Amino acid sequence: MGELMRIIPSEISGSTRSRAERDVFAALKAIPDEQSVALHTVHLPKHHKKRVGEIDFVVIMPDILLFIEVKGGRVHQRDGKWYYGPPGREDGPKESPFAQASGGMHEFDREIGALIGDLRNQGVPSGYLVITPDVDIPRTTEFEPEQYLGAAAYDGGRGLAPGLERATRFWLGRNRWARTPVSAALRKKMLEAIRPDFDRVPSLQSRLAHLDVAFERLTNEQIDRLDELESNPRLIWTGGAGTGKTFLAAEAARRKAAGGSVLFTCASTTLAAHMNRILTDDVITVLPFDRLDEVRGHAFDHVIVDEAQDLMTFESLGTLEDLLRGGLAEGCWIFMLDQNNQVLAPEAYDPEAWEYLRPLGSVYGPMKRNCRNTVQIVKQVHFYTGADLGVASAGEGEPARFVDAHDAQEEADVLDAYVNELVAEGVSPRDITLLSASGEWDTSSARLSQRASKIERFADVVGTDRTKHRLTWSSVADFKGHENHVVCLIDLEPAHLEGRLDALYVAWTRARAQLWVSCRPGTNRILKDLGVAALTRGGHLK
Repeated sequence: MGELMRIIPSEISGSTRSRAERDVFAALKAIPDEQSVALHTVHLPKHHKKRVGEIDFVVIMPDILLFIEVKGGRVHQRDGKWYYGPPGREDGPKESPFAQASGGMHEFDREIGALIGDLRNQGVPSGYLVITPDVDIPRTTEFEPEQYLGAAAYDGGRGLAPGLERATRFWLGRNRWARTPVSAALRKKMLEAIRPDFDRVPSLQSRLAHLDVAFERLTNEQIDRLDELESNPRLIWTGGAGTGKTFLAAEAARRKAAGGSVLFTCASTTLAAHMNRILTDDVITVLPFDRLDEVRGHAFDHVIVDEAQDLMTFESLGTLEDLLRGGLAEGCWIFMLDQNNQVLAPEAYDPEAWEYLRPLGSVYGPMKRNCRNTVQIVKQVHFYTGADLGVASAGEGEPARFVDAHDAQEEADVLDAYVNELVAEGVSPRDITLLSASGEWDTSSARLSQRASKIERFADVVGTDRTKHRLTWSSVADFKGHENHVVCLIDLEPAHLEGRLDALYVAWTRARAQLWVSCRPGTNRILKDLGVAALTRGGHLK
């Protein structure tokens, strides 16, 4: 038997509640077909208007672009109107599934035509197939038998492949202008044009701030990483801050949950608290590493470790070994790793532990697309630390701002002026995080701010509903793995930079759009020295 049909995403999203869609997803995935690619529309709340409207699956085949509409449960027609769902809880009247499929198909053809050129002019035929896995719809004049697959013909998924073949023959008869098979190059072009709209994950920042759910399109590089889940039981993904590792770790956990129990862990208690809020599947356990004693004796089917560079010791690996079915050598796991740690904080990283782990899994990276930070922030971090954050994909932004403050009171004054400026421009205070280099609230300049009574301690509110529309304050360590639109680094004394390149790296890379840094006396000199040292390490100065 040849390779099975490829489906994107490779695992169905946990947000897909339709049992019928899940069933068709599995049936498509089981069809022997190494040339076709099926895409499943990921249903997520408050999404943007989908290009495909109501279409559930798009299958790019050598002979046709086929759209599949799935209607689970009870479907019936009354007085020319269509109703869905059980008696007493019917949803309708609505248009027929055939009208939905036809409308979605034509809308899609127009949209993709605008991206890669008119499909008909390129000889690409298209058609649709309606599937009702649970019922059989009586024959009407609204559809031909080849356009429909009812419960009997679907046969629990066994009849899907013949149904696709029958629909393909029918539509090719209606599209006699078609030039088939469609070339592999053109099929690849179609896939690259439409694929990002089928592989979306919720923005980590938007969930954290409880904003309306905004969606961030994953880069092709990141999407490829998700596809690797299926063929590689043990993966190590490497990439600098902002390359989407935590996005991918969260979505990997959701997809792996379809195949067994999942343990998601990291060193940071605040990151674990946040992930526990967004990973709600019953089979996913989220715990910070220092609380893994709570699940001692349990054997998980999958283990996912974020910020794994913080746990790269033999002792930590031994703890994970005991919690994974099959252990590290034979079990299923994913480690998300920031390779910059080796330069920034080598004392917290055991290279021998890394050399032990590396051959046990497939290493991918470093990921090169930075989807968090602007071009200006990426350049700033590289200049001072030498760290490689990848290619900035978030676009251009404002240059990082550096201000001088002689003491805590002056720092509070210039901070208030800056925050007031942002608010006047329409920025919500909740989109601003104050990162304290000292990490000590009692001595922080933030306590002298005019807004002090309205500042939320990040460690107290992360993972709760208490974020409101307020500024957040955090230590650098507690904000590792998180992000916000604007980051203000405060309480920065020269002593905080001596031997603490990793803290600077973490602090500056938390900013999505704007970085503001307040420098106490002597700090600028240290920053200048760091820049020279980074250039020297990179070979730019001799």
